[in-house]
Order: sequence, then structure tokens, then C-alpha cells
Amino acid sequence: MKSVFSTLLVLVIGILNVSAQGDGTAEAATPKGRVVWIATTSIPDDLENPAMLLVNNKPRSITLSKRMSSGPIKIPQDGIIRMVRENPDQDSPDAPPYLTLAQARIPENVNKALVILIPVAKKPGSDLMFQSKVQSLAGFKGGDNLYMNLTNVDVAVKLGDKSLRVKPGKYEIWQSPTLAKSTTMPVSYHYYHPVQEAWKLLSASTVVVRPTRREICIFSWDERYQRVRYHGVTFPVGQ
Repeated sequence: MKSVFSTLLVLVIGILNVSAQGDGTAEAATPKGRVVWIATTSIPDDLENPAMLLVNNKPRSITLSKRMSSGPIKIPQDGIIRMVRENPDQDSPDAPPYLTLAQARIPENVNKALVILIPVAKKPGSDLMFQSKVQSLAGFKGGDNLYMNLTNVDVAVKLGDKSLRVKPGKYEIWQSPTLAKSTTMPVSYHYYHPVQEAWKLLSASTVVVRPTRREICIFSWDERYQRVRYHGVTFPVGQ
């Protein structure tokens, strides 16, 4: 009986070890070296979620969210991260196994990066569903807010007693004071209307600045309603 128990124990340990190693398709713990996280401004209705990434030619799943970043992903040596789906047309021997939905290249001098996926209209002959924006996370510490302007108009942010102006295609980091605990602050977002040549209020509210979290606010352009929209992405300090 003792021999049978020992054999079963060895088998169980072996199975657990294989499960821990994974098959390259599941999100893993924070890897060493250069890493990247992924977020999106919106998720197309016809996109599978969890989606599939191809890293070092190995597929892995990733859950996309507008409000939270993905888990950390080790940046491959060539710096290229691709989002793909399996090619449904496999009749031709020359057909690629995967179709590329999005692709981003992380510069060599960036050790921690965020990739923002922005849905784009499909074009004939292209499978791309997203434009990719790579943002370095250097100097982005706990309690800070990162504002990314993906529109063609100026955006202004007032948080507490500090104001920031974010030019089109640029970003600004609101660096928080040293906080011992969470603090409530008033916040307002504005954009410059190019036709009316005046600043317009997007919203005003109160937020809680926490030293254990980093927040990202992404301003993007709503093609349907022809207006600026925004949403926040929470980025815990431990990531």
C-alpha cells in the first residue's frame, strides 16, 4: 500500500509540474527582463476574447479589458508582439496558420511598456483590426496618473491644484505628492473645440488617488458621434 501511495504521489507531482510550466497559452506571473502590458480603447464585437497573442512564434491567450491592463508579457528578442487568430482558410498549402489582427514593436531602449490597441476600420486585403500605440512606463510610479491623448485636438486635465495640457498624440504624467494614504481630489477634463475655438468641458468629478495604484486615462476620438471620449485603466503598483 505504501508503495502504491508513493507512486501516486510521484504522478501527481509530475502533473502539477507540467501544469505549472504551461503550454504558452495562459497568462503567467511577472517575467524577468523586459515586459509589456496590453489594454484597449474598445473591443470589437467580432473579436474573440480571450484573444490570442503570438510571442516567439508561440500562441498564448490574453484577456482584453478597457478598464484593466493585461497580465505582464515578456518582450521577445525581436521586440514584436502580434495579436492573431487562426486562419479559417487552410485549403491552400501556402496559407499562413494565423492572421495578424494587431502588431507592435517595442523599442530596444524601453524595458517596461504599455501597448494600447485602438480599433480601426477594416480595409480590403488587410486583416488588421487595431492600430497599436506603444507607451514607455518609465517614471510611472504609484499614485501617478498617465494621460494619453490619441485625438487630433488639445486636451486639458485639472487634478487637485495642478493643470496639465496634453497635445494631440502626446502624453503627460501627473506625478503625485508623497502619499501615506489614499486622498480625494477634484478632477476635470476639457478639450479644445477647433471650430468654436473654445475650451469645452468633458466632465468633472472627484477621484481617489491611491499610492498603491497607478491610473491611466486614455482620450480617443469617437468616429460615430464625432467627439472626444475617455476611459480609465487601472494599473496596480505590483505589476
